[in-house]
Amino acid sequence: MKIRIYNPEKDSEKNITIPTGFLFSRVGMYFAAKLTSSKARKEYDKKVAELWKTGDIDTMLSIDDLQAAEKLPPPITEEQARELLAALRDSRYLMGGLPLVSIDSADGTRIRVDL
Repeated sequence: MKIRIYNPEKDSEKNITIPTGFLFSRVGMYFAAKLTSSKARKEYDKKVAELWKTGDIDTMLSIDDLQAAEKLPPPITEEQARELLAALRDSRYLMGGLPLVSIDSADGTRIRVDL
């Protein structure tokens, strides 16, 4: 995976390369899961603190929210995940890099993430 950050003020581009094999290994998935869960936990704590101050914490989850969560479809199977990763790997070599995200900010900074 390659992350490119272009800064127009300095007219420079910074490249950060992360081995794709590391990302899809158990260690890489562990770090990605920890990063995602810690961010979600911080947002949850902020929301609880705000609701605690207003005294409206009982309305945070409704019965409808709980019933909707029980009806969520199951995650993909291991076989489907392997097929998806194989397709991503093949498309990466065919396209010379698979663009995942491209972000342009108002000040001109451009961030692009390629697989």
